[in-house]
Amino acid sequence: MTLIEPIMLVGAAIGGVTGAVWGFGSGIGWAVVGLLGGVVLGPLFLVLLLVVLAMLITLFKQGPRAVLRELRWRRSR
Repeated sequence: MTLIEPIMLVGAAIGGVTGAVWGFGSGIGWAVVGLLGGVVLGPLFLVLLLVVLAMLITLFKQGPRAVLRELRWRRSR
């Protein structure tokens, strides 16, 4: 198992619970929709959050040029 699988599973669990709790105030149907939406969107937002966090850490530790170097598109030869 690589690092991405646990991140996706944790994101799905957190997103599902959050969506279900937020939807429960409006009814059971909204709780189910929130659960399903959280399971789908939770991993995507968690991965995006971790990428932004990694870029911020790189920015503070190595400076803006290192961030731009990591964002630059590289051709494979």
